[in-house]
Amino acid sequence: MKILYYDCFAGISGDMNLAALIDAGLDLQALESELGKLGLDGWSLKASKASRGGIFGTRLDVLVSDEKNCCRRTGHFGHSEYSSHSEHSGHAHRKFSDIAEMLEKSNLSDGAKKRALSIFSLLAEAEAKVHGKEVSEVSFHEVGAVDSIIDIVGCAVALELLGIDEVVSSPVELGGGTVECAHGRLPVPAPATAILAKSFPSKIGGANHECTTPTGAAIIASLCSGFSGKIEGRVVAEGVGVGHRESPELPNVLRVMVFDTEASCAEKAGEAVESMAELSANIDDMTPEHVSELCAKLMAAGALDAWCEPVVMKKGRCAVKVCALARFAEKNKVLRAFFANSSTLGIRESTVFRHALGRELVDKDTEFGKVRFKRHCVAGIERVKPEFEDTKKISESTGMPVDIVSEKLKHGFEK
Repeated sequence: MKILYYDCFAGISGDMNLAALIDAGLDLQALESELGKLGLDGWSLKASKASRGGIFGTRLDVLVSDEKNCCRRTGHFGHSEYSSHSEHSGHAHRKFSDIAEMLEKSNLSDGAKKRALSIFSLLAEAEAKVHGKEVSEVSFHEVGAVDSIIDIVGCAVALELLGIDEVVSSPVELGGGTVECAHGRLPVPAPATAILAKSFPSKIGGANHECTTPTGAAIIASLCSGFSGKIEGRVVAEGVGVGHRESPELPNVLRVMVFDTEASCAEKAGEAVESMAELSANIDDMTPEHVSELCAKLMAAGALDAWCEPVVMKKGRCAVKVCALARFAEKNKVLRAFFANSSTLGIRESTVFRHALGRELVDKDTEFGKVRFKRHCVAGIERVKPEFEDTKKISESTGMPVDIVSEKLKHGFEK
Protein backbone atom coordinates (compact mmCIF):
# COMPACT_ATOMS: atom_id res chain seq x y z
CA MET A 1 0.00 0.00 0.00
CA LYS A 2 1.37 3.42 -0.97
CA ILE A 3 0.54 6.48 1.12
CA LEU A 4 1.25 9.99 -0.16
CA TYR A 5 2.10 12.44 2.63
CA TYR A 6 1.83 16.20 2.07
CA ASP A 7 4.09 18.31 4.29
CA CYS A 8 2.31 21.67 3.90
CA PHE A 9 4.43 23.68 6.35
CA ALA A 10 4.55 26.49 3.74
CA GLY A 11 1.17 25.82 2.12
CA ILE A 12 0.15 24.21 -1.15
CA SER A 13 -0.89 25.35 -4.62
CA GLY A 14 -1.79 23.48 -7.78
CA ASP A 15 1.48 24.00 -9.64
CA MET A 16 3.64 23.33 -6.56
CA ASN A 17 1.74 20.08 -6.01
CA LEU A 18 2.45 18.80 -9.52
CA ALA A 19 6.06 19.99 -9.27
CA ALA A 20 6.55 18.05 -6.02
CA LEU A 21 5.07 14.88 -7.51
CA ILE A 22 7.35 15.20 -10.55
CA ASP A 23 10.31 15.67 -8.21
CA ALA A 24 9.21 12.49 -6.41
CA GLY A 25 9.44 10.46 -9.61
CA LEU A 26 6.28 11.15 -11.61
CA ASP A 27 7.13 10.73 -15.31
CA LEU A 28 6.55 14.08 -17.05
CA GLN A 29 5.97 12.55 -20.48
CA ALA A 30 3.45 10.06 -19.10
CA LEU A 31 1.66 12.92 -17.33
CA GLU A 32 1.50 15.01 -20.51
CA SER A 33 0.28 11.99 -22.46
CA GLU A 34 -2.60 11.36 -20.05
CA LEU A 35 -3.52 15.05 -19.89
CA GLY A 36 -3.69 15.04 -23.68
CA LYS A 37 -6.83 12.93 -23.32
CA LEU A 38 -8.66 16.03 -22.06
CA GLY A 39 -8.82 17.50 -25.53
CA LEU A 40 -7.40 20.90 -24.47
CA ASP A 41 -5.02 22.59 -26.90
CA GLY A 42 -2.37 25.25 -26.57
CA TRP A 43 -0.51 24.20 -23.44
CA SER A 44 2.69 22.45 -22.44
CA LEU A 45 4.59 21.66 -19.25
CA LYS A 46 8.10 22.80 -18.40
CA ALA A 47 9.87 21.34 -15.37
CA SER A 48 13.13 22.82 -14.15
CA LYS A 49 15.34 22.73 -11.07
CA ALA A 50 15.07 25.65 -8.65
CA SER A 51 15.55 26.49 -4.99
CA ARG A 52 13.90 28.53 -2.26
CA GLY A 53 15.50 29.18 1.12
CA GLY A 54 18.39 26.89 0.22
CA ILE A 55 16.06 23.94 -0.50
CA PHE A 56 16.31 22.55 -4.04
CA GLY A 57 13.46 20.91 -5.89
CA THR A 58 11.40 21.09 -9.07
CA ARG A 59 9.56 24.12 -10.39
CA LEU A 60 6.73 23.56 -12.87
CA ASP A 61 5.48 26.06 -15.44
CA VAL A 62 2.26 25.51 -17.36
CA LEU A 63 2.87 27.32 -20.63
CA VAL A 64 -0.33 28.47 -22.33
CA SER A 65 -0.19 29.88 -25.85
CA ASP A 66 -3.72 30.00 -27.24
CA GLU A 67 -5.50 33.31 -27.79
CA LYS A 68 -7.97 33.06 -24.91
CA ASN A 69 -5.29 32.07 -22.43
CA CYS A 70 -2.33 34.10 -23.64
CA CYS A 71 -0.20 34.03 -20.51
CA ARG A 72 2.66 32.05 -19.09
CA ARG A 73 2.59 30.63 -15.60
CA THR A 74 6.19 31.90 -15.41
CA GLY A 75 4.74 35.38 -15.00
CA HIS A 76 3.27 34.55 -11.60
CA PHE A 77 4.84 35.98 -8.49
CA GLY A 78 2.91 33.87 -5.96
CA HIS A 79 1.48 30.41 -5.54
CA SER A 80 -1.95 31.27 -6.60
CA GLU A 81 -4.17 31.09 -9.59
CA TYR A 82 -5.57 34.17 -7.84
CA SER A 83 -2.22 35.92 -7.54
CA SER A 84 -1.67 37.73 -10.80
CA HIS A 85 -4.73 37.28 -12.98
CA SER A 86 -7.54 39.77 -13.25
CA GLU A 87 -11.05 39.44 -14.57
CA HIS A 88 -9.85 40.99 -17.82
CA SER A 89 -6.74 38.88 -18.28
CA GLY A 90 -8.19 36.99 -21.23
CA HIS A 91 -8.67 33.75 -19.31
CA ALA A 92 -11.65 31.60 -20.21
CA HIS A 93 -14.61 31.70 -17.82
CA ARG A 94 -15.88 28.14 -17.60
CA LYS A 95 -18.87 26.95 -15.64
CA PHE A 96 -18.59 23.94 -13.36
CA SER A 97 -20.94 22.08 -15.71
CA ASP A 98 -18.58 22.79 -18.64
CA ILE A 99 -15.62 21.31 -16.77
CA ALA A 100 -17.66 18.30 -15.62
CA GLU A 101 -18.73 17.67 -19.23
CA MET A 102 -15.13 17.99 -20.43
CA LEU A 103 -14.03 15.37 -17.91
CA GLU A 104 -16.90 13.04 -18.73
CA LYS A 105 -16.20 13.18 -22.48
CA SER A 106 -12.45 12.69 -22.05
CA ASN A 107 -10.63 9.39 -22.39
CA LEU A 108 -9.16 9.62 -18.91
CA SER A 109 -9.55 6.62 -16.60
CA ASP A 110 -12.62 6.46 -14.38
CA GLY A 111 -10.43 6.87 -11.29
CA ALA A 112 -8.79 10.05 -12.59
CA LYS A 113 -12.16 11.46 -13.64
CA LYS A 114 -13.63 10.79 -10.21
CA ARG A 115 -10.74 12.42 -8.33
CA ALA A 116 -10.66 15.48 -10.60
CA LEU A 117 -14.42 15.93 -10.42
CA SER A 118 -14.30 15.69 -6.63
CA ILE A 119 -11.73 18.50 -6.43
CA PHE A 120 -13.68 20.69 -8.85
CA SER A 121 -16.93 19.97 -6.97
CA LEU A 122 -15.51 21.23 -3.70
CA LEU A 123 -14.19 24.34 -5.43
CA ALA A 124 -17.58 24.98 -7.02
CA GLU A 125 -19.38 24.56 -3.68
CA ALA A 126 -16.99 27.01 -2.00
CA GLU A 127 -17.32 29.58 -4.79
CA ALA A 128 -21.10 29.21 -4.77
CA LYS A 129 -21.17 29.97 -1.04
CA VAL A 130 -18.85 32.99 -1.47
CA HIS A 131 -20.99 34.53 -4.20
CA GLY A 132 -24.43 33.43 -2.97
CA LYS A 133 -25.16 31.30 -6.02
CA GLU A 134 -26.21 27.77 -6.81
CA VAL A 135 -23.38 25.42 -7.78
CA SER A 136 -24.79 25.13 -11.30
CA GLU A 137 -24.50 28.92 -11.67
CA VAL A 138 -20.86 29.15 -10.62
CA SER A 139 -18.58 30.43 -13.36
CA PHE A 140 -14.88 29.91 -12.64
CA HIS A 141 -12.55 32.74 -13.56
CA GLU A 142 -8.95 31.88 -12.70
CA VAL A 143 -9.74 28.26 -11.85
CA GLY A 144 -11.50 27.85 -15.20
CA ALA A 145 -8.33 28.74 -17.07
CA VAL A 146 -6.35 26.10 -18.89
CA ASP A 147 -3.36 26.20 -16.51
CA SER A 148 -5.50 25.59 -13.44
CA ILE A 149 -7.43 22.78 -15.15
CA ILE A 150 -4.08 21.16 -15.89
CA ASP A 151 -3.09 21.55 -12.22
CA ILE A 152 -6.23 19.81 -10.94
CA VAL A 153 -6.63 17.08 -13.53
CA GLY A 154 -2.87 16.57 -13.47
CA CYS A 155 -3.06 15.86 -9.75
CA ALA A 156 -5.75 13.23 -10.28
CA VAL A 157 -3.73 11.61 -13.07
CA ALA A 158 -0.49 11.76 -11.07
CA LEU A 159 -1.88 9.80 -8.13
CA GLU A 160 -2.92 7.05 -10.50
CA LEU A 161 0.43 6.98 -12.32
CA LEU A 162 2.27 6.79 -8.98
CA GLY A 163 -0.03 4.03 -7.68
CA ILE A 164 -1.11 6.00 -4.61
CA ASP A 165 -3.67 4.22 -2.41
CA GLU A 166 -4.18 6.86 0.29
CA VAL A 167 -3.36 10.52 0.89
CA VAL A 168 -2.64 12.18 4.25
CA SER A 169 -1.40 15.63 5.18
CA SER A 170 0.17 17.74 7.89
CA PRO A 171 -1.66 20.87 9.12
CA VAL A 172 -1.73 23.38 6.27
CA GLU A 173 -0.20 26.88 6.40
CA LEU A 174 -2.65 29.37 4.85
CA GLY A 175 -0.48 32.50 5.02
CA GLY A 176 -1.40 36.12 5.74
CA GLY A 177 -1.65 39.60 4.25
CA THR A 178 -3.73 40.17 1.12
CA VAL A 179 -4.01 38.74 -2.39
CA GLU A 180 -5.11 40.16 -5.75
CA CYS A 181 -7.87 38.21 -7.49
CA ALA A 182 -10.57 38.72 -10.10
CA HIS A 183 -12.69 40.55 -7.53
CA GLY A 184 -10.03 42.93 -6.23
CA ARG A 185 -7.70 42.84 -3.24
CA LEU A 186 -8.86 40.38 -0.57
CA PRO A 187 -7.46 39.22 2.76
CA VAL A 188 -5.62 35.90 3.03
CA PRO A 189 -6.91 33.25 3.13
CA ALA A 190 -9.04 33.99 0.07
CA PRO A 191 -12.78 33.44 0.75
CA ALA A 192 -12.96 30.09 -1.04
CA THR A 193 -9.80 28.88 0.71
CA ALA A 194 -11.24 29.81 4.10
CA ILE A 195 -14.37 27.74 3.40
CA LEU A 196 -12.38 24.74 2.17
CA ALA A 197 -10.10 24.96 5.23
CA LYS A 198 -13.02 23.79 7.37
CA SER A 199 -12.16 20.30 6.12
CA PHE A 200 -8.61 20.09 7.44
CA PRO A 201 -6.32 21.36 10.25
CA SER A 202 -4.66 24.65 9.31
CA LYS A 203 -2.77 27.64 10.64
CA ILE A 204 -2.35 31.28 9.58
CA GLY A 205 0.28 33.98 9.88
CA GLY A 206 3.37 31.96 9.00
CA ALA A 207 4.08 34.32 6.11
CA ASN A 208 2.73 37.66 4.90
CA HIS A 209 1.39 36.33 1.61
CA GLU A 210 -0.98 33.67 0.29
CA CYS A 211 0.54 30.28 1.09
CA THR A 212 -2.42 28.07 0.15
CA THR A 213 -4.56 28.74 -2.90
CA PRO A 214 -8.17 27.61 -3.41
CA THR A 215 -6.91 24.88 -5.74
CA GLY A 216 -4.39 23.67 -3.16
CA ALA A 217 -7.04 23.74 -0.42
CA ALA A 218 -9.47 21.78 -2.61
CA ILE A 219 -6.82 19.13 -3.31
CA ILE A 220 -6.21 18.60 0.42
CA ALA A 221 -9.94 18.70 1.31
CA SER A 222 -10.89 16.26 -1.42
CA LEU A 223 -8.07 13.71 -1.32
CA CYS A 224 -6.82 13.48 2.26
CA SER A 225 -8.21 10.77 4.52
CA GLY A 226 -6.26 11.72 7.62
CA PHE A 227 -4.12 14.38 9.28
CA SER A 228 -2.47 12.56 12.18
CA GLY A 229 0.97 12.44 10.57
CA LYS A 230 1.56 8.98 12.07
CA ILE A 231 2.65 6.69 9.26
CA GLU A 232 4.66 3.49 9.55
CA GLY A 233 6.50 2.13 6.58
CA ARG A 234 9.43 2.72 4.28
CA VAL A 235 9.91 5.98 2.37
CA VAL A 236 10.16 4.96 -1.29
CA ALA A 237 10.05 8.44 -2.81
CA GLU A 238 10.22 12.08 -1.78
CA GLY A 239 10.02 15.31 -3.68
CA VAL A 240 10.01 19.09 -3.33
CA GLY A 241 7.85 21.43 -5.36
CA VAL A 242 9.24 24.95 -5.66
CA GLY A 243 6.91 27.95 -5.82
CA HIS A 244 7.44 31.12 -7.85
CA ARG A 245 7.62 33.53 -4.92
CA GLU A 246 10.68 34.25 -2.80
CA SER A 247 9.58 34.45 0.84
CA PRO A 248 11.69 35.79 3.72
CA GLU A 249 9.51 34.02 6.31
CA LEU A 250 9.18 30.49 4.92
CA PRO A 251 10.93 28.57 2.13
CA ASN A 252 8.29 28.63 -0.61
CA VAL A 253 8.26 24.86 -1.13
CA LEU A 254 5.93 21.89 -0.77
CA ARG A 255 7.40 18.56 0.30
CA VAL A 256 5.80 15.20 -0.44
CA MET A 257 6.78 11.72 0.71
CA VAL A 258 5.57 8.34 -0.52
CA PHE A 259 5.46 5.55 2.07
CA ASP A 260 5.24 1.83 1.38
CA THR A 261 3.29 0.52 4.37
CA GLU A 262 3.86 -3.21 3.66
CA ALA A 263 0.19 -3.85 3.08
CA SER A 264 0.41 -7.66 3.24
CA CYS A 265 -2.14 -8.68 5.87
CA ALA A 266 0.01 -11.58 7.01
CA GLU A 267 2.84 -9.16 7.86
CA LYS A 268 0.97 -6.35 9.55
CA ALA A 269 -2.48 -5.48 10.88
CA GLY A 270 -2.12 -1.93 9.55
CA GLU A 271 -4.24 0.05 12.00
CA ALA A 272 -4.96 3.57 10.71
CA VAL A 273 -6.39 6.57 12.54
CA GLU A 274 -8.61 9.04 10.68
CA SER A 275 -10.37 12.17 11.85
CA MET A 276 -13.93 12.31 10.55
CA ALA A 277 -17.15 14.25 10.93
CA GLU A 278 -20.06 12.72 12.82
CA LEU A 279 -23.41 14.32 11.97
CA SER A 280 -26.53 13.67 14.06
CA ALA A 281 -30.09 14.85 14.65
CA ASN A 282 -32.91 13.81 16.99
CA ILE A 283 -36.11 13.09 15.06
CA ASP A 284 -39.56 12.37 16.48
CA ASP A 285 -41.89 13.07 13.54
CA MET A 286 -40.77 10.65 10.81
CA THR A 287 -42.07 7.12 10.26
CA PRO A 288 -39.67 4.16 10.51
CA GLU A 289 -39.95 3.69 6.74
CA HIS A 290 -38.88 7.28 6.12
CA VAL A 291 -36.01 7.05 8.62
CA SER A 292 -34.77 3.93 6.86
CA GLU A 293 -34.84 5.76 3.53
CA LEU A 294 -33.01 8.71 5.12
CA CYS A 295 -30.16 6.42 6.18
CA ALA A 296 -29.99 5.01 2.65
CA LYS A 297 -29.78 8.54 1.22
CA LEU A 298 -26.98 9.44 3.64
CA MET A 299 -24.98 6.41 2.51
CA ALA A 300 -25.60 7.27 -1.15
CA ALA A 301 -24.33 10.82 -0.49
CA GLY A 302 -20.98 9.48 0.71
CA ALA A 303 -21.41 8.60 4.39
CA LEU A 304 -19.19 5.74 5.54
CA ASP A 305 -21.91 4.63 7.96
CA ALA A 306 -25.41 5.71 8.96
CA TRP A 307 -27.39 4.43 11.93
CA CYS A 308 -30.21 5.13 14.39
CA GLU A 309 -30.25 5.17 18.18
CA PRO A 310 -33.43 5.22 20.32
CA VAL A 311 -33.69 8.35 22.50
CA VAL A 312 -36.28 10.01 24.74
CA MET A 313 -36.69 13.72 24.04
CA LYS A 314 -38.31 16.52 25.99
CA LYS A 315 -41.88 15.95 27.16
CA GLY A 316 -41.12 12.21 27.23
CA ARG A 317 -41.34 11.79 23.46
CA CYS A 318 -39.79 8.65 22.04
CA ALA A 319 -37.58 9.44 19.07
CA VAL A 320 -34.55 8.28 17.09
CA LYS A 321 -31.13 9.85 16.87
CA VAL A 322 -29.99 9.53 13.26
CA CYS A 323 -26.20 9.60 12.86
CA ALA A 324 -23.85 9.61 9.89
CA LEU A 325 -20.07 9.21 9.74
CA ALA A 326 -18.33 10.96 6.85
CA ARG A 327 -14.90 12.01 5.70
CA PHE A 328 -14.52 15.78 5.60
CA ALA A 329 -14.39 15.77 1.79
CA GLU A 330 -17.93 14.29 1.65
CA LYS A 331 -19.31 16.12 4.70
CA ASN A 332 -21.14 18.87 2.81
CA LYS A 333 -22.84 16.38 0.47
CA VAL A 334 -23.99 14.30 3.44
CA LEU A 335 -25.27 17.44 5.19
CA ARG A 336 -27.33 18.39 2.15
CA ALA A 337 -28.78 14.88 1.94
CA PHE A 338 -29.59 15.01 5.69
CA PHE A 339 -31.59 18.23 5.35
CA ALA A 340 -33.21 17.25 2.04
CA ASN A 341 -34.49 13.87 3.23
CA SER A 342 -35.47 14.54 6.84
CA SER A 343 -37.74 16.80 8.86
CA THR A 344 -34.96 18.11 11.10
CA LEU A 345 -34.19 21.81 11.29
CA GLY A 346 -30.75 21.37 12.82
CA ILE A 347 -27.84 18.94 12.57
CA ARG A 348 -25.05 18.60 15.12
CA GLU A 349 -21.47 18.09 13.97
CA SER A 350 -18.53 16.75 15.95
CA THR A 351 -15.06 15.53 15.04
CA VAL A 352 -14.32 11.92 15.91
CA PHE A 353 -11.35 9.63 15.37
CA ARG A 354 -11.82 6.25 13.72
CA HIS A 355 -9.33 3.45 14.35
CA ALA A 356 -9.52 1.03 11.45
CA LEU A 357 -7.65 -2.18 10.70
CA GLY A 358 -6.04 -2.50 7.33
CA ARG A 359 -8.07 -4.64 5.00
CA GLU A 360 -8.17 -5.64 1.37
CA LEU A 361 -10.89 -6.82 -0.99
CA VAL A 362 -9.90 -9.86 -3.07
CA ASP A 363 -11.73 -11.75 -5.81
CA LYS A 364 -11.59 -15.55 -5.77
CA ASP A 365 -13.06 -18.26 -7.97
CA THR A 366 -15.32 -20.58 -5.96
CA GLU A 367 -17.75 -23.42 -6.70
CA PHE A 368 -20.41 -20.69 -7.03
CA GLY A 369 -18.36 -18.50 -9.37
CA LYS A 370 -16.28 -15.40 -8.63
CA VAL A 371 -16.87 -14.04 -5.11
CA ARG A 372 -15.46 -11.00 -3.31
CA PHE A 373 -13.79 -11.60 0.08
CA LYS A 374 -12.75 -9.06 2.70
CA ARG A 375 -9.45 -10.02 4.33
CA HIS A 376 -7.82 -8.47 7.40
CA CYS A 377 -5.38 -9.41 10.13
CA VAL A 378 -5.65 -9.22 13.94
CA ALA A 379 -2.71 -10.11 16.23
CA GLY A 380 -1.08 -12.04 13.39
CA ILE A 381 -4.23 -14.07 12.67
CA GLU A 382 -5.73 -13.70 9.21
CA ARG A 383 -9.51 -13.49 8.97
CA VAL A 384 -11.57 -13.77 5.81
CA LYS A 385 -15.23 -13.00 5.23
CA PRO A 386 -17.21 -13.17 1.97
CA GLU A 387 -19.04 -10.01 0.95
CA PHE A 388 -22.64 -10.31 2.14
CA GLU A 389 -24.20 -9.12 -1.11
CA ASP A 390 -22.39 -11.90 -3.02
CA THR A 391 -23.43 -14.41 -0.36
CA LYS A 392 -27.02 -13.22 -0.57
CA LYS A 393 -27.14 -13.60 -4.37
CA ILE A 394 -25.81 -17.15 -4.14
CA SER A 395 -28.38 -17.96 -1.46
CA GLU A 396 -31.20 -16.65 -3.63
CA SER A 397 -30.04 -18.57 -6.68
CA THR A 398 -29.38 -21.89 -4.90
CA GLY A 399 -31.99 -21.87 -2.15
CA MET A 400 -29.34 -22.54 0.52
CA PRO A 401 -29.50 -20.50 3.74
CA VAL A 402 -27.13 -17.52 3.87
CA ASP A 403 -25.13 -18.88 6.81
CA ILE A 404 -24.50 -22.20 5.04
CA VAL A 405 -23.35 -20.40 1.89
CA SER A 406 -21.03 -18.22 3.97
CA GLU A 407 -19.41 -21.23 5.66
CA LYS A 408 -18.91 -23.00 2.33
CA LEU A 409 -17.27 -19.91 0.86
CA LYS A 410 -14.93 -19.50 3.84
CA HIS A 411 -13.95 -23.16 3.66
CA GLY A 412 -13.35 -22.86 -0.08
CA PHE A 413 -11.16 -19.78 0.38
CA GLU A 414 -8.92 -21.56 2.88
CA LYS A 415 -8.30 -24.32 0.37
